[in-house]
Amino acid sequence: MLNLGLDVATTAAILFIVSAGLLMVFGVMKIINFSHGAFLTVGGYASVIVAHLGLAWWWGVPFALAIGFVLGIAVERFIVRPLYARPLDAILATWGLGIIVGQIVTLIFGRGVQMVASPVEGAIPLFGVQYSAYRLILIGVALVIALALGWLLNGTRLGLQTRAVIMNEALARGLGISSSRVRFMTFCTAPRWRRRQAA
Repeated sequence: MLNLGLDVATTAAILFIVSAGLLMVFGVMKIINFSHGAFLTVGGYASVIVAHLGLAWWWGVPFALAIGFVLGIAVERFIVRPLYARPLDAILATWGLGIIVGQIVTLIFGRGVQMVASPVEGAIPLFGVQYSAYRLILIGVALVIALALGWLLNGTRLGLQTRAVIMNEALARGLGISSSRVRFMTFCTAPRWRRRQAA
């Protein structure tokens, strides 16, 4: 029974890490980013590249974050921004982008399964049971991301502007808030959260 409870808690943590960026983009930009899975895929393959280069596993984290930030800039600037006024077209564009990214990954790495060693191995004794140390660490990662997002949205000027855009974008623009800047920062930052888990 305890194993089942831990499975539920760790799975919820993983789902939160994966969906945090998607929720940010949808809340600010009112766009369902269908390329979300593609961003996760790219983050995961960043770790594959690091492993092939023979580098330590932790190099995958900054490498994935850097790729995510650059990819977020490019997608927001050249694909999403021209379609802000046409959200349905933006949804179709991100869906097509996800397909393209998937095909590019397939061309580069092939269709075979790519395996990377877990950065944390072994199990931790917890209340009389042995449970995966890596999955338990992901609960802590989810809590850190939740606290960081809470601080960003409630304790910074950018967070105040972001909440204003989420609640009433027209009024926020009337008060002098650049909604395009908020959208840009949201789309460029959100993939970085996703890649923390993927890497």
